[in-house]
Parts: sequence; structure tokens; C-alpha cells
Amino acid sequence: MPEFETYVDVDVDEYWNICSKREKDELIDLIEDEGWVKRTVKKGEKPSSNSPSILEIEWDEMCSKLNGLRLRIQPSDEEIIKQILSKY
Repeated sequence: MPEFETYVDVDVDEYWNICSKREKDELIDLIEDEGWVKRTVKKGEKPSSNSPSILEIEWDEMCSKLNGLRLRIQPSDEEIIKQILSKY
């Protein structure tokens, strides 16, 4: 039995533009579930001018993680954090 290979080069913009709103929502849900993106606005809401940026969200997550690690941090690492904070 012969084997066949196919290759289709589809531009991402072209694919996105032909998707319906429902298909776009499904795609966004999929890539969010797989951890490729994080929503900055709740599903179904429109972004407002005071919505946090990706960098602000990432910063808040890092600070939250650091806060949770407070009792497990090495004294030398704690000193480094204190030195960084003392600069500002």
C-alpha cells in the first residue's frame, strides 16, 4: 500500500480571520487550558483601560509566590532580597 504525505502551509492570520467568534473562543480556551496564555480579562468581558498589563500580572504572581516561600527561603537569599529593596 503506498504512503502519501501532505503538507499545508496555513498562515496564522489567515486561519484566525476565517474562524467564527465561537471557534476563536474555543481556540483561546484551549491554549489557556494548556498553559500557553493567561487571560487578563475574565471570559465574556471586554478589556477596560485600567485592566492590568501582562507585566503587572506576572509581577503580582512573582510577589505572591515569594510571599508564600518566606519561611523556606535561605538567609543568604533573604539578604539579597533586602539589598534589592533597599535600593528603592
